[in-house]
Amino acid sequence: MSLQLDSLVIDLMFQASAAIDQKVLIEGLGGQEALESKQLLDVDRLDPRAEMELSPSMPFRRRGERRLMIIDDKTITPREDPQADPLIKADLRFAKEQLIATCQALPIRLGRLFSLGTWGDAVLVARSMRDLRGICLLPYALDPQLDLDGKRRASPLSQKEFEAKILAYEKRLEELDDEQIIAGLSGVTFERRGDLVVVDVLEADGTWDQRKSILMETQLAAMDRFSMIPGAPSASKPAERPTMKMDPQAAKAVAGMSAPAAKPATAQPAAAPPAPPAPPPEPKGPPIAAREVDGAVVLVFPAERFDLDVAAALGKLDWDQIVRRSDNMTGAMRDKIQRDGASWIAPIEFLSEVFIDGKPLTKAEFERDATRAESVKSLEVHLPRFGAVTLLEIAGKGRFVTTVSDASRAAKLLG
Repeated sequence: MSLQLDSLVIDLMFQASAAIDQKVLIEGLGGQEALESKQLLDVDRLDPRAEMELSPSMPFRRRGERRLMIIDDKTITPREDPQADPLIKADLRFAKEQLIATCQALPIRLGRLFSLGTWGDAVLVARSMRDLRGICLLPYALDPQLDLDGKRRASPLSQKEFEAKILAYEKRLEELDDEQIIAGLSGVTFERRGDLVVVDVLEADGTWDQRKSILMETQLAAMDRFSMIPGAPSASKPAERPTMKMDPQAAKAVAGMSAPAAKPATAQPAAAPPAPPAPPPEPKGPPIAAREVDGAVVLVFPAERFDLDVAAALGKLDWDQIVRRSDNMTGAMRDKIQRDGASWIAPIEFLSEVFIDGKPLTKAEFERDATRAESVKSLEVHLPRFGAVTLLEIAGKGRFVTTVSDASRAAKLLG
């Protein structure tokens, strides 16, 4: 597949486990006739290194989320020197509406409109402001010379520092609420379309000055609002500080106006205490298997019960978010987990879900560096939102990540 610079790209990132309705997708993109002049690129079929060069989406995308790129090399006339000419003169308003219509009709987490060969987006569409900020913080996460606090270093970060920053990426997204993110936008267009939030930098005639994309990215990323501790709520800007609401009677008194005396309050009967809320229903999914090995508990996760949110909870030792009432384990095991913690084993699908030296692991690197023992290959890697783990590839069973120190023992626990 040949890819031409300045080709217009509609980039769709689907929610995890979403069913892609091909008919709706085709209709949203202008019908079968319109698609005949475009190329459809299934990003998940690429070597992860190709995606990192083309348009990286890790660690933004979560496990199970698919990504498709629809590439159109007819709408934009290629510029002679894109570095010297930042203006895309084509009218992209129709492409913007196509993108929004597709995101409304399909379970899209994030939609983008951009051109090949340049960093920056003309249009961003999402279902949450957090995701808009998340995609704009990717340059921070992937830049080897930006430190944890967003300050540029003269030399690259160490592996440990880079991994700490990758871990902090998701936490950074918790620092600002929706209103704080929106309040930071200026000089860009923001609108709501039903449950979608849309931001773009198109001019009134639909042309695109790519320099404004840098402005949009900077404002949404809001690195200047980083908290000292990743994940802590960011302090409000001065203009956002809440004002004290003064009681009307007190306001009159302050203004020197006489206020009528308040009537003495009559005693009211004490209200009955509210009934305790019923526990929320547990999410669906098979139970975690628990094993006790040498006095320690090892949790074995099914695929449906493991994702990056669970990895983050494991990193925080937040066992209440991990272990459910329906999981088949004794009370003594549960007490031991709360007291002493637990090791764990969980399946993964792609090697690129883990990192080596700050980059997604490739098959070539794994085959070169892995330790082999009978039917098990193992390698020390980094799992985003958790930290150091051992990657296992077990013949006939698949790939797993684990905190069990002995790879052979971990393989045996999988039965």
